[in-house]
Amino acid sequence: MRILICFFLFFGCNSQFRVDCDINNYFISPNKNNNTGFLKNQREIVTTFSEKELESLFNETSISCKNVLANFFYCNICFNSDRNYLISYSGERFDLDSSSNPNIFTNNIISLISAMQIGSEEYEYFLSSEKNNFSKKEEMLIKNVFQTQKPDSKIESIKIKTH
Repeated sequence: MRILICFFLFFGCNSQFRVDCDINNYFISPNKNNNTGFLKNQREIVTTFSEKELESLFNETSISCKNVLANFFYCNICFNSDRNYLISYSGERFDLDSSSNPNIFTNNIISLISAMQIGSEEYEYFLSSEKNNFSKKEEMLIKNVFQTQKPDSKIESIKIKTH
């Protein structure tokens, strides 16, 4: 009986990481961060953007917004939703402002993630791996924006209920 209760508690608590998304609108990142210390090794992004919109190139790089988020920041993406939010490795939910520009949306997510402990390491790796794709001026501008940007008061942390 105790084993059965533990089984339900363990699997019942994991439901906080599920995102309700149509399989046709869901992109699963091919990468996982196994060094998070959390049960979850991928983040979840739910967005109003379509997959095609996030396939636009990120800033001045040769990589799409979708691939930046999936490959450097380990994000699965649910497209065509009615709202925008991010679920971190810990299961915390961060509501995001609406944006009509995929680059601004991606920059906002990267800014949020880079302020997190694990995310800051991922961000540094992203910058170092993309340094050949940024001009010096762009690299300094990006670093300056993320280092001096005040936390967005519109971003709220919400614990996701498991039941």
